[in-house]
Amino acid sequence: MMTKRRLHPVAMVTGVGRELKNVLLPLLVVVVAGSGGDFSWRDLVVPLLVLAYTIVAGILSWVRFTYGWDDQTLQVEEGVFVRKKRTIPFERIQGISITEGIWQRLAGVVKVHIETAGNVPGEAEVTLAAVSREEVRRLQRDIEQAKEQAEESNPWNDQEKRLLSPPLFTLSVKEVWLAAVTSGGAFSVVAAVWAFLSQLGDLIPYEALFRNVQATWNGHGRWYIGIIGLVALLAAYGVAIVQNMIRFASFAVRKQEDTIVITRGWLERKTVSVPIGRVQGVMIHESWLRRLFGYATVSLIHAGGALDGGPPGDVVLCPLVKKERVSSIVHACLPEYDLDVTFHPLPERAKIRYMLRPLYWLMVPVLLAAYIERPWGAGLLLVLPLAAWIGVRRYRAAGWALSSRQLTLRSGWFRQTTTYMLKRRLQSIEVSATWWQKRKRLATISAAVMPLGTSARVVDVDGQDAAAVYRWLQAERKDET
Repeated sequence: MMTKRRLHPVAMVTGVGRELKNVLLPLLVVVVAGSGGDFSWRDLVVPLLVLAYTIVAGILSWVRFTYGWDDQTLQVEEGVFVRKKRTIPFERIQGISITEGIWQRLAGVVKVHIETAGNVPGEAEVTLAAVSREEVRRLQRDIEQAKEQAEESNPWNDQEKRLLSPPLFTLSVKEVWLAAVTSGGAFSVVAAVWAFLSQLGDLIPYEALFRNVQATWNGHGRWYIGIIGLVALLAAYGVAIVQNMIRFASFAVRKQEDTIVITRGWLERKTVSVPIGRVQGVMIHESWLRRLFGYATVSLIHAGGALDGGPPGDVVLCPLVKKERVSSIVHACLPEYDLDVTFHPLPERAKIRYMLRPLYWLMVPVLLAAYIERPWGAGLLLVLPLAAWIGVRRYRAAGWALSSRQLTLRSGWFRQTTTYMLKRRLQSIEVSATWWQKRKRLATISAAVMPLGTSARVVDVDGQDAAAVYRWLQAERKDET
């Protein structure tokens, strides 16, 4: 017998608060712009009605949201005016991630995201905003029992033992700080601030500010503007560091039989469960800054949504790890993958293409800027040999490796990415060549492990090598048929 349950009241509080946050700023703009300088209490009638409607709608949404489950299915009903009922068989549930925000931790509850096979990438099939820990454990137990009915052992006891398994990887306080410092993210903070300020067009006189900035620039105040811009960028960088430290605090990775469990977060605790069967590949990211310290980032290509808040299909396994530890950690989680491979370099005739490629789009703007800002603008010409040098570094970093069951592609220099893909996980391999590449007997290899997911590519591979990689996958397809 299925018992219908309601979410904890903290779900109503957080839901109403989230909706109020979304409407308060537009309402403030409407009140200020509509008053035209002559404020009247009548101007508050419509905003107050909107606020009242938002609060009432949030309360009714919480009242009308119910959920429950039996031995085989999870059932959710929601909707104030139009009722929506969803029934999800347990065998379709592919992953469960648990989040503990500030309000959830104060109330002793958690937020549960349930991902199913075939759901939209980046979106959870069902989200339970506030559920007790005991209910989550019961739900996980029932899902395990439904999937492992053939086993004689008690899945509940196995679940408890797995929860106590020692971590395969953790981040120390020093590593959390180093991961935050080297993660960057300043430009994303600037973009978020700019998006916020763009909503205040009626309150901030942007045209007057732009005229003042232009007058200061023309009046030889360029150093002043440059210093202000640098200070703003450093402030954004500081905010990004704090955000990343909060995100990566208490980071730990455990393997529980056929599931990789990742926990992280300080203010908001999050637990992500990644079934090993849904891992499509492994990616190693090495930014130029982290390479100086011998560190890298490891992420998993996951056939599903954005389980840990990142892009769909990408789950961070190790935010920061010494490169010599990467192979052992990945092998402990995913024994099928071989990270100790020998890469084939690109042919020598591809070097000139890598050197010239950044110059194609830098040449004209750099020359124009150097001419307009002469004589000091002549220093910008140093950008051109620097770009050519970076092209050479990208050429030396690129490569590929092939074994009987795995394809590995590596590219990039500022952010070098190495992608390991099992043969049975590959969805497609594309070999393409432009007219210029054909003249040099070169080609581009692109490999995808999901139909609409992550792909990797290496440009200017030897044409015969690219054809060999293509035949390698074609042979597998012929064997299957």
